[in-house]
Amino acid sequence: MEVKTKKQRIYIALTLLSAVFSVGSCDYVGKYLGELKQDERNPAVARVDDVYLYRNDIPSIVPKGSSQQDSAAIVKKYIDSWITRQLVLSKAQSGIDAEGLKKEVDEFRDMLLIGRYEQSVISRELDTTVTAGQIKAYYDENKNNFILNKDIVLWSYLPVTYCDNQLLKKLKSAFARDTEPARSRRRDADDTDKPSKPWTWEGSIEDLMSEESYNAPFVRAEWIEVENLLGKYETEKNFASNIASKRKYSFQASNDDGVYLGKIQRYVRKGSTSPLEYVSGQIKSILLNKRKVETLNAAEEILRKEAAENGKLEIFTNDVNKIKNRDITLRAS
Repeated sequence: MEVKTKKQRIYIALTLLSAVFSVGSCDYVGKYLGELKQDERNPAVARVDDVYLYRNDIPSIVPKGSSQQDSAAIVKKYIDSWITRQLVLSKAQSGIDAEGLKKEVDEFRDMLLIGRYEQSVISRELDTTVTAGQIKAYYDENKNNFILNKDIVLWSYLPVTYCDNQLLKKLKSAFARDTEPARSRRRDADDTDKPSKPWTWEGSIEDLMSEESYNAPFVRAEWIEVENLLGKYETEKNFASNIASKRKYSFQASNDDGVYLGKIQRYVRKGSTSPLEYVSGQIKSILLNKRKVETLNAAEEILRKEAAENGKLEIFTNDVNKIKNRDITLRAS
């Protein structure tokens, strides 16, 4: 008799499934259910044992505009990958401890759910504002935890790859200067109508760049390990000893990306206490992590309290010394 509706076909499939299980055979049922899922609009394209891959299961992986040959190659690669995956899964399942796997899967699922819950709590309740005062207070209380294990320098640098010789000469002179030029002081004294601003070395570089219409990223006051600086840039022969011994040392360096002028503004040796600016980011992370732990602990306490109040929580314990008389049931409060 011809099966005319999908419901009828499903009913027959379930009936066959029950009957075949009773005699211990699954192959026929798997094949029948595979035939049941496919139709002319969604044909099966591959099979491994009783697992089928249907046309609708293949994602839209072919880029628009691909030739017929390229499209076929892409789809074939996907099908081959699916077959390999199914064969590996089948082989893995044949020799695995099903109970052990289920336990691992359950544990992983629990970890995933808890992780998502904790993330939602943190996103909703964590105060992510960390002030400079809080960072300074933690630094002052824990200076012994911030001892340098490598030499570091505070430096500023400017790319000068495309400077002409005249501008490069001016910039080198400005990088080497530590004090305000006398000519600049006289000009400020004569120009009493304009409000004067304190002279800074960085400001003099920016003023020169503005006067010369030179546009390049001037990186100011960046901490870096000496080891990394030497690894990233080619410098003069005595560079390492010069930056350690000379105060506010200026230099020219280069790498594959171009040429730079640099100036060492501070040198701190290994074994010294890290400057606050160098570890402020690390301290901020420490403070935020502490807050995360506190936020999650508070949320867990609320859960326990609510569960106890609603009668959802009981702790059962078997005391070795008292079990001879009766089981002890402790209700959480």
